[in-house]
Amino acid sequence: MQNVTALGPKNPWTANLLSALGIMHFNNEEIKETFDTLVGSGQVLPKIRLFEMLKAAYGFEPMPEEMGLFVNTFHLEDDAGELTWPELEAGFDEIREVLSGVSKNATEYISVDDYRTDLMKHRRMMKDPMDKFKAPMTESMNIGWHEEEVFNERFPKQSCAETRYADDMVKAKLEPF
Repeated sequence: MQNVTALGPKNPWTANLLSALGIMHFNNEEIKETFDTLVGSGQVLPKIRLFEMLKAAYGFEPMPEEMGLFVNTFHLEDDAGELTWPELEAGFDEIREVLSGVSKNATEYISVDDYRTDLMKHRRMMKDPMDKFKAPMTESMNIGWHEEEVFNERFPKQSCAETRYADDMVKAKLEPF
């Protein structure tokens, strides 16, 4: 029962990084076990079954961003074709390299002095939160997270008849009361 909680992951900031995809949490040996049970003695996986294999290996469906990486790496646009384990292993390692570079994107400072200087001079961060995280981390980040068109609806002050009458009396330099 260790690390089981209804409150979510231990560190939600690292769990929400763009690089925190399924492929980073499973090594090649764990995925190889699923590959072997899926393909049996054939040792080749049809390209159209890659999603099925990843879902079985992870225990959950891969995120769309992750599937985009697999489509580009393994050229899954054309459904015809097969993948061998060495091809899959090389592709997985390539994807992990790309994602490790993305995780470095979340680090802005390597020195506390630089961070304090930027705080004192009120400098903004160099990278936007959308470049670091998959989803907004706080409720206030929801506004503007996606580039939607903003409508500023105006509600002008409306006065009742009595107030307009009193305002007119004041403008005429008369005592309204």
